[in-house]
Amino acid sequence: MNKHTSKITTKSIEQSGLPNDYKKALAEYIWNGFDAGATKIHLDFEANELGHLASFSISDNGTGIDIETIDDTFGNFLDSRKRDLDNQEGFQKGRKGKGRYAFSTFANSCSWLTTFKGPDGTLLRYTIAINKGDLQNFIISDRVIVKKIPTGTVVNFQNVFDLSASMLSNKEFEGYLSSEFGWFLFLNKERGCKIFINGVELAYENIIGDTEEVRYEIGDYHFKAIFIRWNQKIGDRYYFYFLGKNQKEAGKKHTSFNNKAIDFHHSLYVESPFFDNFHETMDDNPVLEFSGKNQTHPSFKALLKALNALVSDKEKQFIRGIQADKLIEDYHGRGIFPDSTVKTDELEKVVKEIYCAEPRVFQSSNNQQSKMIVGLLNLLLLDDNRERVLKVIESIVDLSHEERLRIGQVLGLSAP
Repeated sequence: MNKHTSKITTKSIEQSGLPNDYKKALAEYIWNGFDAGATKIHLDFEANELGHLASFSISDNGTGIDIETIDDTFGNFLDSRKRDLDNQEGFQKGRKGKGRYAFSTFANSCSWLTTFKGPDGTLLRYTIAINKGDLQNFIISDRVIVKKIPTGTVVNFQNVFDLSASMLSNKEFEGYLSSEFGWFLFLNKERGCKIFINGVELAYENIIGDTEEVRYEIGDYHFKAIFIRWNQKIGDRYYFYFLGKNQKEAGKKHTSFNNKAIDFHHSLYVESPFFDNFHETMDDNPVLEFSGKNQTHPSFKALLKALNALVSDKEKQFIRGIQADKLIEDYHGRGIFPDSTVKTDELEKVVKEIYCAEPRVFQSSNNQQSKMIVGLLNLLLLDDNRERVLKVIESIVDLSHEERLRIGQVLGLSAP
């Protein structure tokens, strides 16, 4: 056994902003596994009849923790060695070394049983242990040679408190894991990335509403774009992610579809060799070709234009196919539609078209305002003054030519 000391005090570690929620704390260990190249993460626990945990571990099939770099990984805090490594599997999420201390939220001690491959290919295994009351010090055992044991790490949590079996098996916890890791699992499903809770695979697909893969050829480059619409808010959202070799993240950019309150939760991931040597710069000045590429490259600009068009089309499909029908149902439930109308179907169609053209007309309106808008449209329809209906709509919404034609068709007007 050998004692090692981190380059920071226990008090400083506790005051550094460690997760204060068990779900976030456990997510740290799961991300650490994926950061180590794992494809399978297992959360396993046993409990007594009262739900108290008798054992609890998180294991992965990653590369393990090389004992030769232990002082660079466990010895440094807020300066984890991960920052200096090329992320060979992409999407590193470990929080600068904080993750290993997250156990203090729910356990008094923690140990890592890790197996890694030495320089000569020999499989080596050893244990790391940390106690909550002495976070700055960690104990490592002597390494031993093992055979026919895959690389990976098993994190065991001892003397668990404020955590029960029901908290690890309820829908809220599964929903959190799906929200936090769903995008990563979907994007890496071809690699076989999965999370298991007591042997049962996490069914993250429930939070995915729509997906589409689109390929672009722009200039001399090929791009594969994967659009995902989520049924709920997720850990990472509303970004274009730009990925190079082995899905290494080269950059990300906010989409321009963040501000409409229509529950259009989405992400878009773009993979291409183009991003192997891509670096966003502080200014928009072109860089010399031999030094790489930045956001001013013509192919990148053309790509952004195509991606924005894709997301715009997806948003319109979502509004028309799902949200507009929800609005109509909600308006009936809230009594927004007048009881006296004899043209309910037609009025619904007009309201739906306005909503599709500009959701904020109704999203930002209270009950009284919504009733006033719908009531006015109803009166105009009852008077069969279709041209006036269209003019009123155009005074409220800036219609595109396509939207004007669509509403005109609903009103039975001939195309200009």
